[in-house]
Amino acid sequence: MSSIATDPPMLSQEPAPMAASPTQETGQNTTAAPQQISGEPPIVPFKDRVIGVAKKTRGTLLAKPELKEHGEKILQGQATIHNIDEPRSS
Repeated sequence: MSSIATDPPMLSQEPAPMAASPTQETGQNTTAAPQQISGEPPIVPFKDRVIGVAKKTRGTLLAKPELKEHGEKILQGQATIHNIDEPRSS
């Protein structure tokens, strides 16, 4: 009985071709800051959202409705993290 050793099939060493990204097709930069469309809620930065959620939670747990309302206003883009009465400027 003869034993014939077969080599496993070799895979191509070339990387698979990738589809062109939208920036390669159009030449436009898609990493620009998002623009506000009227009628949509303001875009609140991540840091402000974290602080808004923290204030809302703290106000709820400590039974401080003014702190909770300030946190909600921050999340809605109606106030800054520093001042309750100052609306967020875009």
